Amino acid sequence: MISKEVWGRIIRDYLEWDVKLVERNINYSIPKVQRALVIIGPRRAGKTYLMFQIIKELLKQGVRKEETIYINLEDPRIIDTSLDDLLDLLDVYYSQFPENVKGHNYFFLDEIQTVKNWEKFVRFLLDKNQRVIVSGSSSTLLSKEIATELRGRSVPIRVYPFSFREILVSHGIKVDRFYSTYEEAKIKKLLRQYLLWGGYPEVILDFSLRRAILQEIVDLTIYRDIIERWRVTNIKALRVLFKMLASSSHLSISKAYKNLKGIGIEVGKTTVANYLEYLEDSLIFYALKPLTKSYKLQELYGFKPYLVDNGLLAVLGIEDEGRLLENLIFVELLKAGLEPNRDLFYYRTGDNKEVDFVLKEKESVREILQVTYEINNTNYEREVSALIRASRELGCNNLFIITWDQEDVIKEKGKEIKVVPLWKWLLSI
Repeated sequence: MISKEVWGRIIRDYLEWDVKLVERNINYSIPKVQRALVIIGPRRAGKTYLMFQIIKELLKQGVRKEETIYINLEDPRIIDTSLDDLLDLLDVYYSQFPENVKGHNYFFLDEIQTVKNWEKFVRFLLDKNQRVIVSGSSSTLLSKEIATELRGRSVPIRVYPFSFREILVSHGIKVDRFYSTYEEAKIKKLLRQYLLWGGYPEVILDFSLRRAILQEIVDLTIYRDIIERWRVTNIKALRVLFKMLASSSHLSISKAYKNLKGIGIEVGKTTVANYLEYLEDSLIFYALKPLTKSYKLQELYGFKPYLVDNGLLAVLGIEDEGRLLENLIFVELLKAGLEPNRDLFYYRTGDNKEVDFVLKEKESVREILQVTYEINNTNYEREVSALIRASRELGCNNLFIITWDQEDVIKEKGKEIKVVPLWKWLLSI
C-alpha cells in the first residue's frame, strides 16, 4: 500500500520538475468529451516526453500547473500500485488543491498498465469530467491494447521515433523553401546519419552512444518484452527471424519457416506465424502487403518487411544502402499518417514488375513511388518500365523515383516521372 505521504511527495516533486524538450511535430487534441487520449507507440519512441510537451503547451494556454498532474507508474517509490492506491492519490491531490475539485484537471498516467484494473480508475476520472492522458508499453500490456481496453472511451495518437524534419529542428535548422550552400551540406550530413542510425530520441540527443542505445533497445526492450509477454521458449528462432526481417526484401510465413529449418533451427510453421504477430504487436515490425484483391496472389507474393527505425537495421548489421533507403521512406510514410495495408501497399504489375510503394486515397491511387539509391544504366529500364506499367494499370500519373541525391524529370512513353533527391522528398511530405 502506498502511503499518502509518498503520494504527496510525488505530486510536489512533479510541480518542481522542469524538463527540457525537443518538441515533436505531432498533431493531437485532448478530448473535451469523456474520452482518454491514449499515446501509442513502440518503446523508447518518446511517449513520456510527448506528455511533458502537452503539459508545457497547456501551461502556455493559461492552465495552472496545479491543474495538471503527472504520475510515472514505474517510479520505484510506487511499485505495485493498486486501484485503491490510485484512489488515495486522488484524495491527496484534492486535499492539496481543494479548489480543483470541481474543475477540469489533467491527469497524465505513464505506464498505466502496471496497475491492475487501471481502466476502472481511468473511467472513474472520465465520469468526473476530468481530462486523462495515458500511455503504456511493456511485456504486460502493449500501448495499442490500452486503447482497446478503453474502447469507446479513448482517442489514440501514434508516436514514432523522430522524423527527419524533427531532427533538423532539433539541430536548429529551420525547414524552409530555400537553403544556403552551408545549410544544404549540413542537411545532407544529418540525413546520412539518419539513414544509417535512425531517429530514436536518445540516439539523436546523444549520438556518441548510438550503438549502445540501439543495442539496448533490441536486447532489453524488444526481446525481453516479447519473451516475457508471450513466454517465448525458442529464443534463437525469434532472434534469427528478427534479423531475417531486417535483411529480407520479401518474405512469407512459409519462406521464413523454410529458411529457419534450412539453417537447422527446429521450429513449427505456426510458431513462426506467432512470432511474426508478436513482433508486429510490439510496433517495431510491419508487413507491407501487395495491392491486389486476390487473397491467393497476396499469399503468393508475400509481404515486404520493414522495421520502425533504421537504427534497428544498423545494430543488426544491415549496411546495404538501398535497403536502408527503402526502409527510411517506409517509416516516413508511416509517420506522415499512412496506414500500411489500408492506404499504403507495394504493387506487382501484370508482367511481374514491381513498384515499391502505392499510396491510396479512398478507392483511388494518388501516388506511385519507386526507390533506388541511384538511377544508372544498369537499373534505368527496370525502374522506369515498372512505374509506367503500374501507372497504366492503376490509373495514376503521379509518379516518383526517390534517390539519394539525383534530381531530374524522365519522360517516357507519354508519362512524366519526377526523380527526387531523398532530402527534398523528406521535407516535402
